[in-house]
Amino acid sequence: MLLVAATIFTILSCNKETSNTQIEVMNNLLTNKNWFLDYSITESTTSTSPVIYKTFIGQSTYFVTYLKDGTTKDSDGLKGTYTVELVKNQSQIHVQVKTSNGNPFEVIYNIISVGENNLVLSKLLAGPVTTLYFTTK
Repeated sequence: MLLVAATIFTILSCNKETSNTQIEVMNNLLTNKNWFLDYSITESTTSTSPVIYKTFIGQSTYFVTYLKDGTTKDSDGLKGTYTVELVKNQSQIHVQVKTSNGNPFEVIYNIISVGENNLVLSKLLAGPVTTLYFTTK
């Protein structure tokens, strides 16, 4: 019985350490960089077939920065806070901002990939999924 309890404790401890390590790595790759939006892809479905929209709007002007202190700001002047979380084995960025009229707003992004110079996020609000492609330039 003691061996079973020790084994379960060890497994749970390892899982927590693994998720903490994954969150730390994601945070280290994200922080203190200006992530410029290169383009986005929105996948939608019509009554007959899937449609993919690739958008280059804001390509060279829109950026977001995630700071080490857990705050975020973007080129539109929005400021807020963020956390990197692991939810059902999916890395996510949870962003809390206030709109220009002061209303609180939360956006959750799935982290598809993150590296030194590239970031791919997926956002699902209501409707089709939009995938956002960023680089640090």
